[in-house]
Amino acid sequence: MLNRFDDEIYFKTVQLEDYDVRGALILGTEKAVIFDTLSRPHDMRDYEKLIGNRELSIIYSHADWDHIWGTAGVNRPIKSIIAHRLCLKRFLHDVPETLQEYQKRQPELYNTVKLIPPDVIFDSELEMDLGGITLQLSHLAGHTVDSIVCFIPEKGILLAGDSLETPFPCINEISQMANWITELEKWKKNTELKTVIPAHGMISGSEIIDNNLHYLKSLLNGDMIEISEPLTSFYKETHIENTALFLCKSS
Repeated sequence: MLNRFDDEIYFKTVQLEDYDVRGALILGTEKAVIFDTLSRPHDMRDYEKLIGNRELSIIYSHADWDHIWGTAGVNRPIKSIIAHRLCLKRFLHDVPETLQEYQKRQPELYNTVKLIPPDVIFDSELEMDLGGITLQLSHLAGHTVDSIVCFIPEKGILLAGDSLETPFPCINEISQMANWITELEKWKKNTELKTVIPAHGMISGSEIIDNNLHYLKSLLNGDMIEISEPLTSFYKETHIENTALFLCKSS
């Protein structure tokens, strides 16, 4: 599903079993950027007419499969594919291994996927001028070591990837929890931030930062977490896995 946020920003959301994933198209006067190409090449088909004759780049928020497998569906020259340095490193092993698993299990869905790694990498921050719109990319190691976020200061929008999520974030064994919390605390204090666009879950204001911080801190402290809203089976399982991970660490 393609949704218009305003004249410069569009969102593409696709359903994946028991959850959805969201990417974005940002249109400057001179350049365009696709932020995450989602899970399959045909997920990119709605963007072509909107991009027009603008120079196109792609940004990967991180190297998880549901954010990067649609790149081969972009039917035009791509100036650059931008990501964190550790995102490129993941293309050496876990990215192709994950694709092999999915193609074996569901060939009808994923046999058209072609892995296209980033060719412009950075370590900490990178700024892009699209013509009237600025993108400020920042490393935010937490959900994964290669995760980044993208802030659009002219609009007060934070494209959060999986660094923020509703109803709560997904934790991995190698998630850098202390850094994750520290960086989210910084974004919480950013007075320019008005809208948070997570890759999974509802678009909201800064309250999503408060909710995610509360969840992460509660896990770290071993506190009981009460979740009042109904959960899909995916998030029920995710919460169980998140909790079990920290029980193992504390034992």
